[in-house]
Amino acid sequence: MDESFTPGSDGSARDAQRPLFVVGVDGSDSGRAALSQAADEAAGTDAQILCVHVRPQPSLCELTALVAPGAALISRDCRDLMEMQAWLDSVQILDPTGLPWEFAVLSGRPDKRLREVMIARHGDALFVGQSLRPGRWSRLFHRCPARRLARSGEYSVHLATTAP
Repeated sequence: MDESFTPGSDGSARDAQRPLFVVGVDGSDSGRAALSQAADEAAGTDAQILCVHVRPQPSLCELTALVAPGAALISRDCRDLMEMQAWLDSVQILDPTGLPWEFAVLSGRPDKRLREVMIARHGDALFVGQSLRPGRWSRLFHRCPARRLARSGEYSVHLATTAP
């Protein structure tokens, strides 16, 4: 489902009286940490929360593996499970708070899509998770979307970190 992000899932405009917190969720521990951090801060400011799950494009390794019979189904099932876990995390963490929230699914590069959402919806803060990577080589070669977003300086980015 790769579509441009439009304001309000029901077509309505954003409530200008409430801050909007955009949270990148992916079903991981760091995604849950970002969601919990956003929920804690939103409770104090009566903010609304927009959870955004970005389905990443298949990597080169995944694309070459797709020549094997059934590999396409396995890859899609894996992406579906990640999306379902991200939605379930959102429900479990945000429903008890009583705060208004939405869940949106987009496809593409997480840093680019989250940036587009922040601009289109005029978000007040972006919450993303980041897993700390031990070792010099992993830090050099891992391109972390959270770090890219934080370095942009266009808007307030809150990084929630988890240990490996």
